[in-house]
Amino acid sequence: MAGDWSDLTKRVARGIAEVKKTTGSELVAESGPVPLAGRIASPVIQHRRRKAEGTHRFVLILPFGEGEVRVELDPKDYAALTREMVRFWNEQGEAASQPPTPLKEDEA
Repeated sequence: MAGDWSDLTKRVARGIAEVKKTTGSELVAESGPVPLAGRIASPVIQHRRRKAEGTHRFVLILPFGEGEVRVELDPKDYAALTREMVRFWNEQGEAASQPPTPLKEDEA
């Protein structure tokens, strides 16, 4: 039968295969949703695998204007970034979890 579910499933599978070919990588995992810069929460880190090269990449998705910027990092750079973030949180302690406060103007 021309419109049954198996036909739809095959077409969806073919579409997904085409997308994977054009993007060159497949999603392995992504972070939970995080609100950034006053936007609706969305994933900010993706772990992607490039089949053709056999490599893994981490993609940071950062808000920029009305769109977003995607920065690809290899595992070594991602590990260095993670270490730096942990160091920052350890140094700042509880203050790192608080929203920024505006500076008071000097009174003359």
